[in-house]
Amino acid sequence: MDVNVIYYILTANEEFGPRAKELIEEYYGRMITSALTVWQLYILLRRSGARLKISQVLEDLGVKVVALTPEIIKMAEECEKLDFDDAIHYATMKAHGIKVILSNDSDFDRVDVKRVF
Repeated sequence: MDVNVIYYILTANEEFGPRAKELIEEYYGRMITSALTVWQLYILLRRSGARLKISQVLEDLGVKVVALTPEIIKMAEECEKLDFDDAIHYATMKAHGIKVILSNDSDFDRVDVKRVF
Protein backbone atom coordinates (compact mmCIF):
# COMPACT_ATOMS: atom_id res chain seq x y z
CA MET A 1 0.00 0.00 0.00
CA ASP A 2 1.19 3.45 -0.91
CA VAL A 3 1.04 6.24 1.65
CA ASN A 4 -1.45 8.29 -0.39
CA VAL A 5 -4.31 5.88 0.31
CA ILE A 6 -3.87 6.24 4.06
CA TYR A 7 -3.38 9.99 3.83
CA TYR A 8 -6.61 10.45 1.87
CA ILE A 9 -8.53 8.75 4.65
CA LEU A 10 -6.82 10.61 7.49
CA THR A 11 -7.36 13.99 5.87
CA ALA A 12 -10.92 13.21 4.71
CA ASN A 13 -9.90 14.13 1.17
CA GLU A 14 -13.14 14.96 -0.61
CA GLU A 15 -12.02 13.74 -4.01
CA PHE A 16 -10.11 10.56 -3.18
CA GLY A 17 -11.07 9.73 0.43
CA PRO A 18 -14.21 7.72 -0.39
CA ARG A 19 -12.34 5.47 -2.85
CA ALA A 20 -9.47 5.03 -0.39
CA LYS A 21 -11.97 3.96 2.27
CA GLU A 22 -13.52 1.41 -0.11
CA LEU A 23 -10.09 -0.09 -0.80
CA ILE A 24 -9.21 -0.28 2.88
CA GLU A 25 -12.47 -2.10 3.57
CA GLU A 26 -12.00 -4.47 0.62
CA TYR A 27 -8.39 -5.37 1.45
CA TYR A 28 -8.61 -5.10 5.27
CA GLY A 29 -6.11 -7.36 7.02
CA ARG A 30 -4.34 -8.28 3.76
CA MET A 31 -2.25 -5.14 3.30
CA ILE A 32 1.41 -4.48 3.92
CA THR A 33 3.41 -1.33 3.56
CA SER A 34 7.05 -0.45 3.83
CA ALA A 35 8.50 1.07 6.98
CA LEU A 36 9.06 4.08 4.73
CA THR A 37 5.30 4.76 4.91
CA VAL A 38 5.55 5.32 8.66
CA TRP A 39 8.05 8.11 8.09
CA GLN A 40 6.06 9.57 5.21
CA LEU A 41 2.90 9.61 7.33
CA TYR A 42 4.74 11.25 10.20
CA ILE A 43 5.96 14.07 7.93
CA LEU A 44 2.60 14.54 6.18
CA LEU A 45 0.61 14.53 9.41
CA ARG A 46 3.04 16.84 11.17
CA ARG A 47 2.71 19.35 8.33
CA SER A 48 -1.07 19.25 8.61
CA GLY A 49 -0.98 19.67 12.39
CA ALA A 50 -2.66 16.31 13.08
CA ARG A 51 -1.63 14.58 16.28
CA LEU A 52 -2.42 10.94 15.55
CA LYS A 53 -0.58 7.84 16.69
CA ILE A 54 0.59 6.28 13.46
CA SER A 55 0.85 2.83 15.02
CA GLN A 56 -2.82 2.97 16.00
CA VAL A 57 -3.87 4.30 12.60
CA LEU A 58 -2.11 1.43 10.81
CA GLU A 59 -3.58 -1.12 13.22
CA ASP A 60 -7.09 0.31 12.79
CA LEU A 61 -6.74 0.17 9.00
CA GLY A 62 -5.45 -3.40 9.05
CA VAL A 63 -2.06 -2.54 7.57
CA LYS A 64 1.06 -4.49 8.53
CA VAL A 65 4.39 -2.65 8.37
CA VAL A 66 7.31 -4.65 7.00
CA ALA A 67 11.00 -3.96 7.44
CA LEU A 68 13.05 -1.83 5.13
CA THR A 69 16.03 -4.12 4.63
CA PRO A 70 19.39 -3.54 2.92
CA GLU A 71 18.25 -5.93 0.17
CA ILE A 72 15.13 -3.87 -0.47
CA ILE A 73 17.16 -0.67 -0.54
CA LYS A 74 19.55 -2.24 -3.06
CA MET A 75 16.65 -3.33 -5.29
CA ALA A 76 15.18 0.18 -5.06
CA GLU A 77 18.49 1.76 -6.03
CA GLU A 78 18.58 -0.44 -9.12
CA CYS A 79 15.05 0.47 -10.22
CA GLU A 80 15.31 3.02 -13.00
CA LYS A 81 11.59 3.40 -13.74
CA LEU A 82 10.53 4.94 -10.41
CA ASP A 83 11.75 7.64 -8.07
CA PHE A 84 13.42 6.32 -4.94
CA ASP A 85 10.46 6.31 -2.54
CA ASP A 86 8.21 4.55 -5.06
CA ALA A 87 11.06 2.18 -5.85
CA ILE A 88 11.23 1.26 -2.16
CA HIS A 89 7.54 0.35 -2.21
CA TYR A 90 8.06 -1.61 -5.43
CA ALA A 91 11.09 -3.46 -4.05
CA THR A 92 9.17 -4.22 -0.85
CA MET A 93 6.41 -5.74 -2.95
CA LYS A 94 8.89 -7.85 -4.87
CA ALA A 95 10.58 -9.04 -1.68
CA HIS A 96 7.22 -10.15 -0.24
CA GLY A 97 5.69 -11.60 -3.41
CA ILE A 98 3.04 -8.88 -3.65
CA LYS A 99 1.63 -8.19 -7.13
CA VAL A 100 -1.02 -5.52 -6.40
CA ILE A 101 -0.46 -2.04 -5.00
CA LEU A 102 -3.18 0.21 -3.65
CA SER A 103 -2.10 3.62 -4.89
CA ASN A 104 -3.30 6.70 -6.70
CA ASP A 105 0.20 7.18 -8.13
CA SER A 106 0.22 6.33 -11.83
CA ASP A 107 4.02 6.01 -11.75
CA PHE A 108 3.44 2.40 -10.65
CA ASP A 109 1.91 1.75 -14.06
CA ARG A 110 5.48 1.76 -15.41
CA VAL A 111 6.42 -1.44 -13.59
CA ASP A 112 5.13 -5.00 -13.50
CA VAL A 113 2.53 -4.67 -10.75
CA LYS A 114 -1.21 -4.10 -10.84
CA ARG A 115 -2.15 -0.72 -9.43
CA VAL A 116 -5.61 -0.44 -7.92
CA PHE A 117 -7.32 2.83 -7.16
